[in-house]
This record gives sequence, structure tokens and C-alpha cells, in this order.
Amino acid sequence: MPKTEQQNQELRDARREQILRVATSIFARKGMAGTKISEIAKEAKLSHGLVYHYFSSKEEIFTELVRNAASSSINVIHLANAQPGKATDKMYWMTTQILQSLKGENRLLYLLMMQASTSETVPAEVLDILKKHSPVMQTIPLIMEAQAEGDFQKADPIMLATTYYALIQGLAMNKIQWEDCPLPDADTILKVMR
Repeated sequence: MPKTEQQNQELRDARREQILRVATSIFARKGMAGTKISEIAKEAKLSHGLVYHYFSSKEEIFTELVRNAASSSINVIHLANAQPGKATDKMYWMTTQILQSLKGENRLLYLLMMQASTSETVPAEVLDILKKHSPVMQTIPLIMEAQAEGDFQKADPIMLATTYYALIQGLAMNKIQWEDCPLPDADTILKVMR
């Protein structure tokens, strides 16, 4: 019995996700310049041609991963803003969500995003995504709100946002290098802001 269009679409979506999941791990280990489509195909247990059926190049795969990671980061900020309570409650919720993401395979996305920010070999589209979807810039209004409420120090909000994300990136790197690395709680991280 032939598959329905919905079943075919589900299969296509599953294959794309499989390729992206495998590619995340390889890009995180080797960077974009050091990654080959053949490695992605081999690790995904797919033919080289099948990977090309879903993505035209490794650059397209890398760009899709960066787009997904950036979108996810911005989504967490938007969800935090929708939480009830004061700005510090929202920052606490957001920080808890971010720390939770460091415990799973998503921690590799932090390394991928750092590579995207620092590598000279990334496509121009990746640089555009990073500029348009900066979590630092998206978090500044929330920090300013917490400052206005008297909960965060009256320092430069850009500096506070940069410090906050530097802590997050450092923790992500520690978790990548040492999977059992203990993570602080959200209160400990937010003490830097108070």
C-alpha cells in the first residue's frame, strides 16, 4: 500500500531532523571548515546523495542549524517576557530554561553558535542571522525593566547583558568539555546582576 502524502512528509521531516542532529555533533567537533557532507552522511547512516536530496551543501545545513538555534534563543526570551511577575522573575525563569538546555544535547548548539560568531568561513547569511537575532540585544529591555524596579544594579544594561551571556557561554563550554560539570542555579547567575 503506497504511503499517503502526510506519511511521506513525516518521513522527509524525520530525515531532515536526523541530518541536522548528526550535523550538529560533527560541526561542534570540527567546525564548518573541517566538516564534510560525506561525514554527515556516514554518521547519519544515509547515502551521500540522500543528504544532498535534503540540503544542497554543508553551508546550507550549518545555516539551518544557526537559524534554528538563534530562533530558539529568541523564543526563550519572548516566553520569559510573557511570564507573570516582575522582570527579575522573568529573568529567573529564562535562566532556569537556559540552564536546563545545557544538560542535554542542545549544549552543542552553544558551541556551534560560538563557531558561527568567530569563524571566517561561515556564509554571509549566518552573519546576518547572528546580527538580527542577538540574545544580548533582546535581553537588554528586560534588564532595564529589572533596573527600574530596583532589583538589578544601575550599571550599563549592555554590559550586564554581555556579562550574563558570557557566563552562559562559559557554562556551556564547561558542560561540553566535562559533561558532569555542576551547574549553578539561576539565583547564583542572577547575583551578578543585583
